[in-house]
Amino acid sequence: MFVTFEETEEDLLKNSASLGYDLPDLIKRKRLLLEYVRVERAEIEETGEYDLEGLFIRLDHALRSTGARRIVLDTIESLFAGLSNLGVLRAELRRLFAWRNAALPP
Repeated sequence: MFVTFEETEEDLLKNSASLGYDLPDLIKRKRLLLEYVRVERAEIEETGEYDLEGLFIRLDHALRSTGARRIVLDTIESLFAGLSNLGVLRAELRRLFAWRNAALPP
């Protein structure tokens, strides 16, 4: 499963094709799932608690419905670009890795 926070599925398909990758074939054979999650940096601001719970729910559903065993987050910095509180950033990164370890098979 490839989760992108910056490129739409259409852009990712176009860019990968220019490098010779046939992502549509992988998608058709159910070897790849592309998931675009819109993150608008201008909309991210520190106003109380910040957490990734909504993202975890969305990713968990996608993993369970596809049986994916691997996940790529491109790019993770997009999730935290608007945060200046390093404590919140570190806490959410720890939660992300704990979620990944629980959600994905060894």
